Amino acid sequence: MSAAILSAEQQMMDSRLPQIKLNQAFRVALGVGVWLLVTAIFAVAYTQSPLYEGNQNTKFLHGLAQAGRGYLSEDWLANTVDPLPVFSFLVYITALINENLFYLYYAIILGIYVFSVMGILAALYRKKWTLTRQVAFFIPFLIIHARWSIVRIEKLYDYNIEFLQNGVAGQYLLGIEFQNSVFGVFLLLSIYTFLKRMYYLAALLIGATCLMHSAYLFSGALMMLAYLLLIFWDNLQADKALKPPDARKIVSAARQPFLLGLFTTALVLPVIWHNQVYLSSTSAEASAAALDILVHQRIPHHAVPSVFWNTTANLQLGIMLMGLVLAYRWRRLFIILFTLFIGGASLSLVQILTNNDSLALMAPWRVSVLLVPLSVALIMAFIISGLIDLLGMSHPKFLLLLLPLALYVIINNVSGGINLNSLYGTSRRDRRLMQMMDIVKENKKSGEVYLIPPLDNYFDDFRLYTGAPIFINWKSHPYKDIEVLEWYKRNQLATQFYNANTIEKCERLRQLADVYHISHVVLKGKEPPLACDFASETIHVENFYVYKINP
Repeated sequence: MSAAILSAEQQMMDSRLPQIKLNQAFRVALGVGVWLLVTAIFAVAYTQSPLYEGNQNTKFLHGLAQAGRGYLSEDWLANTVDPLPVFSFLVYITALINENLFYLYYAIILGIYVFSVMGILAALYRKKWTLTRQVAFFIPFLIIHARWSIVRIEKLYDYNIEFLQNGVAGQYLLGIEFQNSVFGVFLLLSIYTFLKRMYYLAALLIGATCLMHSAYLFSGALMMLAYLLLIFWDNLQADKALKPPDARKIVSAARQPFLLGLFTTALVLPVIWHNQVYLSSTSAEASAAALDILVHQRIPHHAVPSVFWNTTANLQLGIMLMGLVLAYRWRRLFIILFTLFIGGASLSLVQILTNNDSLALMAPWRVSVLLVPLSVALIMAFIISGLIDLLGMSHPKFLLLLLPLALYVIINNVSGGINLNSLYGTSRRDRRLMQMMDIVKENKKSGEVYLIPPLDNYFDDFRLYTGAPIFINWKSHPYKDIEVLEWYKRNQLATQFYNANTIEKCERLRQLADVYHISHVVLKGKEPPLACDFASETIHVENFYVYKINP
C-alpha cells in the first residue's frame, strides 16, 4: 500500500517537473526582459556623448592606433607605455569589428549599475523590497542620473545635482562617455554577489575591474579585506561547540578566506606586474619631477585636496557618513562600507599631512565613487520605505498610484535624453571645426604631424577624429616618468609658439619642424595668423587655418 502511494506521488512529481522547469524558465526570461527594458530606459535617459570625445581622446588612443585608425600608430603619445593594456585590447578588438559597439558596451554597463544598486537593496530589505518600493525608488533614482533632469534642475534652480552620483575630487563611476573607469560598476556588482554569498564571483569581479583600470586596486583591496574578514568571522562562528576557539578551528575558519585571497591576488597580479615593470620610476629625480607635473599642474582638481575640497565635498562626506549609519543594521554591508571609508579616509589624511605626491596620484579618496552613490541609494530607500510604511501603502494596489508618476518621469527623461543625444554631435563640436577636421581626415598622409594649440580644449578631439598624429596636447598625457617629462617639454614648446609674436612664430615653427618633423600647423583667429615663407595655407574654414610646412 505504502509502495503504491509512493509510486503515485513519484508519478505526480514527474508530471509536475516539466511545469516547474517551465515556470523557472519563464521567471528567468521575465527577469531578463525587465532588466533589458530598465537598461534601455536608464541608458537613453543617462545619454552618451558621440565618439570620440572627452577622456576617450586619452583612453582610446593606444587601442585605436593598434587597430590601424588613420595614422595614429605614428603619433608620439601612441608609442609611449600603455597604462591600460587590457582596456586598449578591448578598444582594439572593437574597432576592428564595429566602433558603434562602444555605445552598446556602455548601455550594458549602465544596466549593470542599476541592477547592482537594486540588487543590493533587495538583498538588504529582502521580502520588504516589494515591487511598490522598487518602483517608488526607481523614480528619484532615475531623476538624479538622467541628463534631461539634471540640465532642467540646474536651469531652474541654478544647482547641479550630479554630486549625488559622483565621488569627490571630480571623480566618478559613470560619465558621459564610455571609458575604462566605468568598469568600477563591477565593484558594486561584486558587493551584491558577496551579499548573495557568491564569493568567487565577487572576487572575480574585483579582479576584472582592476584589470581594466589599476586605479581601482586600492578600493578593490579594501573590499577584499572586508570580504575575507567577514568570511573568516562567519566560519569561526559556524561551530559554537568549541569555546573559546582553538587553533584547529581558527586554521579551519581561515582556509576559505585564504584561498579566496590567493585567487584574487592571482587575478590582479598581471596589473601589478605591468605597473612595476613598465611604469616604475626611471630615477628618483625623474619620478619626483613627473609626479609634481601630474599632481600640481595637470590634475590638481583630482589630486590636491586643497583644490577640490569645497562645500560640495563636505556635503558628500555627510552623505557617506549617513550611509554608514543606515548600513549599520546590516552587518555585512556595513563592514564593507566601513572598511572602504576608513581606508580611504586614513590614507587621505596621511596625504594631507605629508603632501606626498605618490599618494596624491593614487587618490585614496577615489573610494567615494562607490560610497556616495551607494549611500545615496541607502538614504533614498530608507526614506521611501519609511514613507510607504507610514502611509500604509504596502499593499500592491497602491502600485497603481505610482505607475502614472513613473511613466511620466520615464517618458520625460527618455524623450529628453533622445533630444540631448541628437544635439551632442553638433553643439559639443562646432560645425566649422568639424568642417576643418573633416578636410584633414580626408587628406591626411603618412609621415605628417600636426601642431595644434595644446591648451585649447576646443582641439582635444582633433587627433582621434581625424586619425592624424599630433605633436602634443595638454589633455592627453603618458604615465611613465621620463615620458611625462618629454610630454611637458613638448607642451611648453607648443605653447611658446602659439604665444609668440608674428616674427617669433616663424622662428619657433622652423625649429619645431626641424627637430620634431612637424608638417602642418593649425591656428584659430579672425585674421590670417601666420606669415612664414616656408609655410603655405592649405585649409581655411572661417576662423580655422591649416598651414603646410614646406621642406
